[in-house]
Amino acid sequence: MDVIIVCHVEFDENKSRERFTRDINTILKIANRYHVKLTFAIMPEVAKYFPKDVKHEIGLHIHPDDEIIKAHCNLSRDSDALWDYPYKEQLEMIKFGKDYLEDVLGIEPKVFVAGKWSVNNDTIKALIKTNFTHDCSASQRKKFSYCDWSKLPRMCPPYKPSKDDYQKRGNLPLLIIPVSQMWRGGEASPENVPLVGIKWLKACFLEHLKGMPIFHMYLHSTSIKDLRIALAMDEILNFISKFDVNFKFASEIEEYSNVKPRDSKFIYIFRGINKTLMTEGILTLLKEWRRMLCL
Repeated sequence: MDVIIVCHVEFDENKSRERFTRDINTILKIANRYHVKLTFAIMPEVAKYFPKDVKHEIGLHIHPDDEIIKAHCNLSRDSDALWDYPYKEQLEMIKFGKDYLEDVLGIEPKVFVAGKWSVNNDTIKALIKTNFTHDCSASQRKKFSYCDWSKLPRMCPPYKPSKDDYQKRGNLPLLIIPVSQMWRGGEASPENVPLVGIKWLKACFLEHLKGMPIFHMYLHSTSIKDLRIALAMDEILNFISKFDVNFKFASEIEEYSNVKPRDSKFIYIFRGINKTLMTEGILTLLKEWRRMLCL
C-alpha cells in the first residue's frame, strides 16, 4: 500500500516566525526518524521562512486571507473560503501562489490543498489551467457553508474528476486524493488522536491496508506544538513503518485500477473499545435524558 503524509503549512494565530521554524523542525525530525516522505502544502505568506534545504515535496496551500495573496490579488470579497470567489479570482490566487513559491523556494509545486477543504468546479478548472497534477483537498462526507464533499464515500480511492461535478469520476487531467477517514472518528490525522485515541487511528490504517491501495494522512504544521499530537504522530509513523508500505510524495500517486474498497468496522472493535468515544456517547445520552426529564 502507498502512504502519503500531507502537511498544511501555516502560521499560528500569533504569526510567530520562531514558533513556525520550531514546528517545521519538529515535524521533520519525526518524519526523518522513520524515513517518511512528506508533502508540505505551503501558504505563500510563510514561504520565506520555510527551510530551503528540505528534501521533501513542496505543494501549494491557499487560504484567501493569506496576507501575501490579499496584497497582490484583486479580490472582490472578504471570505476565507476559496469557493466563494469567482473563477477568475480563484485562478489569480492559485497562479500567483504557485509563481510565488517557485520564486521563493525554486520549486514548481504540482500538489494543491485548499484551505478549509473549499473546492468547487471553478477551483478544479483553475488548477488544471495552472498545470497542477494532484489535489489533496477532499474530505469525504463533509458538507458545510464553506465546502461540500458529501457525495464521496468514506473509503474513496483517488480519482480524476468530471468536468461537470468535481465529486464525480471523470477524465480531467487532475488526480484528487481524498483524505483517509476513520469509522466514526473523522479524518486520519494525529490531530484527532486527543479526541478519539491512538488505537482508532491505528485501526484506520489497518482497515485501509486491508481494503484500499492508499492511506492519506494529514496534519497542520501549527498543531505539532501540542505535545499530544507530536507524540501521536511519532507513534503512528512508528506503527505504519513496521508494515510493507511505500511512503510516497503526493505527486507520485497515480490512479489505481480495479479498486473495490471494503470497510472493516470490526478492526476498530478488535483494536480495543474506544474509551473517548464511549465516554462522549454516554455523556450525550445522559444530557438527552436530563433534557427529557425537564420537559
